[in-house]
Amino acid sequence: MLEVAAAAGVSRTTVSNVMRGLSTVAPDVRARVLAQAEALGYIYNRGAANLRTKQSNLVGLVIPDIGNPFIAQAVRGAQAALSERGYLVTTIETADDVARQSLVLRSLAEHRVDGFILIPAIDTDVQQLALDLGGLPTVAMNRDLGLADAGYRGPDELAVARAGARHLIDVHGSGSIGYFGGPEAAGPRRERVAEYQRLAGEAGVEFSAAWSSPCEASAARAYELGRELLATSRPPRGIQCHSDAIAFGLLRAFAEADIGSRECAVIGCDDLPDSAYFNPGVTSIAVDSDLIGRSAAEELLARLGEQTERSAIPAPHLVVRESCGCVRL
Repeated sequence: MLEVAAAAGVSRTTVSNVMRGLSTVAPDVRARVLAQAEALGYIYNRGAANLRTKQSNLVGLVIPDIGNPFIAQAVRGAQAALSERGYLVTTIETADDVARQSLVLRSLAEHRVDGFILIPAIDTDVQQLALDLGGLPTVAMNRDLGLADAGYRGPDELAVARAGARHLIDVHGSGSIGYFGGPEAAGPRRERVAEYQRLAGEAGVEFSAAWSSPCEASAARAYELGRELLATSRPPRGIQCHSDAIAFGLLRAFAEADIGSRECAVIGCDDLPDSAYFNPGVTSIAVDSDLIGRSAAEELLARLGEQTERSAIPAPHLVVRESCGCVRL
């Protein structure tokens, strides 16, 4: 660092600040230091610095499935917020496997990550999870286990259910409704289904248990389940799907059976970018997954002692398109 400092005409402390990614260094000075470091072949010894600061500037982002569009957008938001503050992110999938999750968390803790952002695997034991986290700062995302000393950021699940059910009942006059798909043991599905049942009871409409079956969050599985159900029954007058990806699969099954929005209004959740371009365009509950990820990262940064603003997560709201019948093709 002394050689880089001499070549760049700055102090050793300035070189250190540049290499640590601090925002206190002027952009032109940062560029000059980095250019001289590259010319001299200098690589910052992060390990040695970590021994002094007891920080790695590394965050573990542990998720069940990067292929899930909601999760992918949340990951993007979290990574952006963390990188802005000089943190690197290591993202690892657990495939919703509790044993793998335990192994991943313990390994990352051994490598001294500064903290975790975690979407817990289904059937996670809270006491075991606390041991696996090793006392490191943690923020749970999307699935709230009520973990002591951990933060949580995710959508208001009851508000998601209310937005969909109220639209189907109040706007479309659906005399029967269902909540379709989502992993059976996942907390968000359980909360939304319970709210759907409650609202249906209050409104005196039928809650279709058959068309409220769980399934994994993929279009392929939703399509298969939709076809299986259509072989024995017609759908209720309104259905909310656990995600837009699930709505894609169910709508494909309905199209093959010549079932349109006049017979069954369909609503998705997440308001994915592709939902506007599906045929029919998918009416969806927008939850801003990118902002949820950013908010989770900001909460973790605060727990790491960083001064940071906290992004407010907006209330879920309905984005109307063709699949519910409000907009005609």
